[in-house]
Amino acid sequence: MKALIHYEFRKTRTAKLIVLGITLVLELGFLLGIAVGEGSRWATDLMGTTAVFLVLAAMAGTIFIGIQSVVTLHRDMNTKQGYMLYMTPRNSYQILGAKFLENGLSLLLAGAAFFLLGLLDVTLLFSRVGELEKLWEAARQFMQMLGSEVEINVQGVATLVFSMLCSWLATISIAYLADILSSALLNGKKFNGLISFLFFVLLSLLMSWLQRLIAPTNLASVSTLMIQAVTALVYATGMYFAAAYLMDHYLSV
Repeated sequence: MKALIHYEFRKTRTAKLIVLGITLVLELGFLLGIAVGEGSRWATDLMGTTAVFLVLAAMAGTIFIGIQSVVTLHRDMNTKQGYMLYMTPRNSYQILGAKFLENGLSLLLAGAAFFLLGLLDVTLLFSRVGELEKLWEAARQFMQMLGSEVEINVQGVATLVFSMLCSWLATISIAYLADILSSALLNGKKFNGLISFLFFVLLSLLMSWLQRLIAPTNLASVSTLMIQAVTALVYATGMYFAAAYLMDHYLSV
């Protein structure tokens, strides 16, 4: 299993390094803006621009990691890329499990890295200008206006990020199942793509409904976010077993 996970990581390594490189360039620009100081107009503009793009990079990078995993699975099932993989003495549960675990670990590491980087940048920025407390207070008031009980502190934001990552992992697992359904049962059938997409949407809506059913108040508290995260992980596990079953019994590579 360890070898399979390592193999999956190697297949997606280049794209992850590109995301890392872009983030590093943006971070260096942000730090340069802080180092020069707010007395310089171009430094202030640089800080603002790179801060926005760092947020976008965190969001886009995390989304991209998940999508790339689905694309890799699709290629393994429909092109010669995965021929040797399926010729190894591994069953479908192990092959798909390696993809699932590699993607989950990649998302967790990326989320943790972006969270820690954001925490560092916010601390540096507002320690520099001396308005960190004002920022936290404004954020608390904004969350209260939304009816949220989540505390604007490290624990609250970390829990929110973790819950979002778990929900995204569950969404990726749904995409796995939909893609395997398309390749195993609907390959060559009329409206294959449309049926698979509607199947994906239906299962995604079902997950959201279950999360609201088990934890009714959306973004209400840290405990609610953790319940939603656990619900997403359990749902993702169910999608994995369903997808592996289809792959094992109906997929011909």
